[in-house]
Amino acid sequence: MDEPTDDAREPSGSSRLARQAGWLALLFVHLAGPRVRSRVDREDLVQEVFLRVLSAGARPPTTEPELRRYLATVARRVVFDVLRALRSRKRDAREFPLERSDWSEAGGPERALAASVTGPLTRLAREERRDALVEAFERLSPEHRRVLGLRQLEGKSAREAAARLGRSEAAVHSLYRRALEAWDRGVREGSA
Repeated sequence: MDEPTDDAREPSGSSRLARQAGWLALLFVHLAGPRVRSRVDREDLVQEVFLRVLSAGARPPTTEPELRRYLATVARRVVFDVLRALRSRKRDAREFPLERSDWSEAGGPERALAASVTGPLTRLAREERRDALVEAFERLSPEHRRVLGLRQLEGKSAREAAARLGRSEAAVHSLYRRALEAWDRGVREGSA
């Protein structure tokens, strides 16, 4: 009997993407300002990233850090498209709500990713945990969200984050530690 190939052992592209949903939801809290978050559901933004990646036809990067950098780039484009649609609405003075078709490249009905192999209780627990993380992240101070976004979500080094924040590297380390503690505290308090 033949040994399975590496491709057979590797999870499908859609399941690899589906595992990034929680991380992408947090990334959108970091990238999208309150104007975008109040007008567009973060799950729609996550699905839009998945649709763009899957419809591109190219194979996503195989390592998690490379995949996350790739997804972050796509996520930024999605946020820019939403902002462009919001500006267009403002220019046109239209009062009706922003529709998905205004900013989505998907066009047509939404397509779902392949179903997960986990059971419904496991998925529910995972979704509740993700929601608790996102809600606690949203309650953090802007300074804490910014440093966590740069370090945790965008994968920037302390040196790169220091340059973006206009602080010393030591100050970024300290701020990052305090932000992680505040986030953890927020999750525990939110689930209590």
